[in-house]
Amino acid sequence: MKKLLFFHAPWCPPCRLAEREVITPLEQEIGSEKIQRINAQNEPFLADQYLVDKLPTIVVIDGKTAIFKAAGVAPVEKLKALLI
Repeated sequence: MKKLLFFHAPWCPPCRLAEREVITPLEQEIGSEKIQRINAQNEPFLADQYLVDKLPTIVVIDGKTAIFKAAGVAPVEKLKALLI
């Protein structure tokens, strides 16, 4: 199953922008079960596993394999196409 991992931190203004402009609209279109919000500060090993070095970072996985990764904001339509 494909899933989107959204790595963020509560203190990060760009993370809040990405959540508002990308993650929330995407949840409304495809459902929240395909999106996992991950506080990178609380889950450093998971962030390391997906080589997250900037916040926010969006990773789309198929199983456990990353098929897309972007730091910052990614287009909603592109993410939607990857997840459907």
